[in-house]
Amino acid sequence: MAFRTRRDPNAEPNTDTAAAREAALKLLERSRRTRSDLERRLRDKGFAAPTITEVVDRLAEVGLVNDAEYARAFLAGRWGRKPAGWSKLQRELRAKGVDDEAILSGRGLIEQREGAADELAVARKLLAQVSARYAKLEPRVRSQRLYALLARRGFDGDTIRQALALRENFDGGESTET
Repeated sequence: MAFRTRRDPNAEPNTDTAAAREAALKLLERSRRTRSDLERRLRDKGFAAPTITEVVDRLAEVGLVNDAEYARAFLAGRWGRKPAGWSKLQRELRAKGVDDEAILSGRGLIEQREGAADELAVARKLLAQVSARYAKLEPRVRSQRLYALLARRGFDGDTIRQALALRENFDGGESTET
């Protein structure tokens, strides 16, 4: 088992570009990374800021670091697998250090390949998955809990209301206005 050594905080930052490039390539070998994640990890390994910038800029030039492509891959993997609204996916990408421009670019790449994302269909899919769990509740309480679930998953209010209305129309249930 390999143990990580702690970097001495008093040590001079490493300015060896070749070593920084090698460390970055090893990190990229394991998984795709955002620019900010790669910079943070190299900084944690003790490399100097100018060296990190030089290495990451070069990796970006050759296409090994691309936040828009990272966002596209993330969204493609998450969109169908675990139903979530656009705002939640956007928050998750921001937490990973992807800027808004790259997020929108990544979404655009997905929509070019797969067509426009239908949040209403995703919300309805989630409602279908959890409907049995809430079936025995009073209609008003069920609607409130489903609304809260969809809101936590990042769907906007209009999408939630439409999905609940469609679900109630399909089920023949009462109004779902909250």
